[in-house]
Order: sequence, then structure tokens, then C-alpha cells
Amino acid sequence: MESAVILAAVAGAAAVLLALRLWIVLHSRGVVPRKSLSLMVVAGSGGHTTEILRLLEYLSNAYSPRHYIIADTDEMSAQKISSFELNRADRELHTRFPKYYIHRIPRSREVQQPWLSTVLSTLYSMWLSFPLTYQVKPDLVRMPITPADHS
Repeated sequence: MESAVILAAVAGAAAVLLALRLWIVLHSRGVVPRKSLSLMVVAGSGGHTTEILRLLEYLSNAYSPRHYIIADTDEMSAQKISSFELNRADRELHTRFPKYYIHRIPRSREVQQPWLSTVLSTLYSMWLSFPLTYQVKPDLVRMPITPADHS
């Protein structure tokens, strides 16, 4: 009986905190028109980087700066992103210096990595990605859609 009361109290406290957070977000200062929105892009690897860059081709320069997150061992994605941004700058005559950043974090799972160690490497990647997200404070986060997401 006591455990049910404790569980109900914890659930009630969580509901109150969630409601308070929602109220704070919805009643924060008024909407201020801005010239640009910060965009965080999780690039993935291989075909995922190509897929996400195809989507970004159609975004205006209002999505600036662009922060790309890639694995620390993924040189191919870094090259694709740099090439994409330079080509974009060439097309946009008023953009001499494109505002983009490439951030590297450890890959959460390598190919052929044992599943048991995947838990630790994923936790390590998350440990480093949360402060990065807090530092960048993006207005919009975009991740590629994987085949598993289509089902």
C-alpha cells in the first residue's frame, strides 16, 4: 500500500513539474521576428549525409548558422558537407563566407562492434552530445530518415 502512495506522489510531482514547464514555455516572452534560425543537422554517414544534403539544398539562407554533427571518424561526410557549403556559397552571390560549423562526436556504434560494448559507447556519445546541443542552442534539429523509420 505504501509503495502505491509513493508511486502516486512521484507521478503527481512529475505531472506538476511537466505542467509548470509547459506553462513557462508557452508564456515566455513574445515572439520576436528574427532574420535567421540556427539549424543543427545530424549527418549520419554514407548515404545519410547525401540524403540530408539534398534536403538542405532547398533551404534559404534564413537557416543560418548551420551546425553539422558527424562522427569523429567520418572524413567522407566532412568532405561532402564542406563541398556542399562551398557550392552553395558560389550560387548565392551575397554569401561570401557561409556560416556553418562541423562538430565531431564519437560514433555510438562501430560496424562489427559487440552489442554489450555498444551500450557504453552510446552513453559516452550522448554524454558529449548533450553539452554540445546546449552550447549551440539550435532553433531546429534535423536528422536523416533511416529505412527503419519508413515502416
